[in-house]
Amino acid sequence: MRIAFFFAFLCILALVSCEQEKGRLVTKHGYEYVNHTNLDGAKPQPGEYVYFQVQIRNGDSITHSTRLQGAAPFLQIPSVDNPQRRPSPLEDVLREMSVGDSVTVFIRLDSLRGKFNEFNDAEIIYYDVVLNDIKTVDSFQENAKREREEQKQEAEAARARFSTVADEVKETLRAYKAGELQEQLHETDSGLKYIIHEQGSGKQVEPGRNVSVHYFGALMNGKMYDSSFKQGDPLRFPVGEGRRIKGWDEAVTLLREGEKATFFIPWPLAYGEKGSSPDIPSKADLVLYLEVVEVY
Repeated sequence: MRIAFFFAFLCILALVSCEQEKGRLVTKHGYEYVNHTNLDGAKPQPGEYVYFQVQIRNGDSITHSTRLQGAAPFLQIPSVDNPQRRPSPLEDVLREMSVGDSVTVFIRLDSLRGKFNEFNDAEIIYYDVVLNDIKTVDSFQENAKREREEQKQEAEAARARFSTVADEVKETLRAYKAGELQEQLHETDSGLKYIIHEQGSGKQVEPGRNVSVHYFGALMNGKMYDSSFKQGDPLRFPVGEGRRIKGWDEAVTLLREGEKATFFIPWPLAYGEKGSSPDIPSKADLVLYLEVVEVY
């Protein structure tokens, strides 16, 4: 989901009217929340910028998360309060937080206008917020400039690796067809085959986690159909939710953060009998090179 969705959603949540319950805190404008950390630090001041992460939950099920966007989103605390405007829960609770604080805001579904398919069976929407940083206007501008430069350099480095990775995939595919990888080749019960090029030492990829990966996908004749290296940005997605083909979801759970591997995906685990127009024909086996950038 795009970050813009969260702010649209926040505008709807701003219509909520809550009642205080025992053990919970209440923001200036009446939103209930629990502070799980209660760190004793400076709180955001009017005009300052706050960097945060937020996820929306139906019970234990995460329906939306800004962590899939990569860099933490931010907003500016208004310099002047508008008495005609009730702040969103996010803006209001961030005013009560210190850097490193983690809070949960409780939104009663029956207090919202409209219906939300993901919450048909819920009474409360859980809204988790972590405050990552607070910056003055000057430091925010300096940081934004630095981040843009870093992102540009990372994208350029990824694109520069595109040709190298393409050559490596072709060589791996040649060796696979020639039967030269038998001692390195692993196979799962589903028929997915793979070799590990470089071991990772980070967190294991598991269903329910979010992952950031660089990839290079090709047909068995070596023709590329898609690559994050060419685009310059890694792909981010939640694992195990069917956002990718079956072979992708299984492949990534076999890896750790920092690991690099090539997978040979049989067509039933790929795009099946229909294929995927225009690049992937019917019953096409695929080769997929993966680098796990981050698990979170």
